[in-house]
Amino acid sequence: MDALTRVIEAVRERHDAAPSVVIRSPGRVNLIGEHTDYSLLPVMPFAIERGVYVAVCDGPAGVEVDSLTHPDPITIELGGDRSELSGWHRYFAAAVDVVGFVGGARVLIDADLPATGGLSSSSAFTVGVLMALGTYGGDPPLREELPELALAAERSIGVESGAMDQTVISLASEGHALRIDFDPFQTKHVPISDELGIVAAYSGRSAPKGGDANHSYNSRVVACRAAAMLLATEEGVDPGEPPVLSRVRSSTLVDLLPTEASAAEVASRLGVDVERMVKLTATEFDPDVGLPIRAVAAHVLSEARRVDDAEVVLESDDFGELGRLLDASHDSLRDFGASSPALDRLTGAMREAGAHGARLTGAGFGGYAIAICPPGRIEAVIEASEQTTGGPAFRVHPSAGVSGV
Repeated sequence: MDALTRVIEAVRERHDAAPSVVIRSPGRVNLIGEHTDYSLLPVMPFAIERGVYVAVCDGPAGVEVDSLTHPDPITIELGGDRSELSGWHRYFAAAVDVVGFVGGARVLIDADLPATGGLSSSSAFTVGVLMALGTYGGDPPLREELPELALAAERSIGVESGAMDQTVISLASEGHALRIDFDPFQTKHVPISDELGIVAAYSGRSAPKGGDANHSYNSRVVACRAAAMLLATEEGVDPGEPPVLSRVRSSTLVDLLPTEASAAEVASRLGVDVERMVKLTATEFDPDVGLPIRAVAAHVLSEARRVDDAEVVLESDDFGELGRLLDASHDSLRDFGASSPALDRLTGAMREAGAHGARLTGAGFGGYAIAICPPGRIEAVIEASEQTTGGPAFRVHPSAGVSGV
């Protein structure tokens, strides 16, 4: 039984009623453009057919919610205290608050999208809940509004992400990648040929957004801001507020950046307030922590150029060159600090099995990798991936964004 059928039948069994609203919110794979979005530089993800399903029916005051994949029923009181919430309850309550839901509802959630693996299950969850509650309440958000709402919800609980995941989940088109530029904001649907096989495979290590992984992610955000301020000073341009590398994307001075420095050291050198670099929504960051500034800036600026190149080769169906771009992206992400031994072994096995190229996808530090390959090598790449990690591997197809079902 698929996830959609499961969640509809479960609502009927539990509440003796058909759901009033059912929303499908897809996961995503990022083809190329990793750790660039929070510097307002381009990305090129696509939505996949696996996703999160959110069903809503009538209920008493507040919002009763449970999940079939991670059962843990709870009632979210409207306007109530959120400090004791944890896990997926925090994401759900944040979405309730951001969408401004009032009234009563019962919500049941199911998914066929792996969690904590880097396929954006958390953003799929958040976008799906926002759309479901807004639709049920009679005021569904516009697709163009969903990324900003979802980003606000996630940042309210301390996830300092860019807007890539929320944007592609909201706006994706079937059969296409979505090129997203953030400075200024614009999107472009880029066709992906049916002759290109794409495999997603789990590395065997989860990619959580808390604890050490959250600190590693946030340290890269701060390092990007520090690099942006240093380069902007040399180039004589405004780095923005907060400082972003998109303002200096054509800089040739990356090799002059310090290999490592703390935010406090950079602020002292420039004579600026350190809070410009370390102020993260709902998150504390130690300004004296050493940051790999040069490696971070080198990756982000070179990755933005790879997004430009990938768009060109996709339009010409040059899959060999696209594979080389993916390989270069993974090598750069290893220097950046987002890869892991498990991801390196996995991407190597995928290439040896006949992939044109392979790279980690998502924030890294564990999670999933993707490979592009000829259709005739898909099964070999899947088999090699599973033998290497013991985790799941499967073909993915570019899918449409969030929708009612």
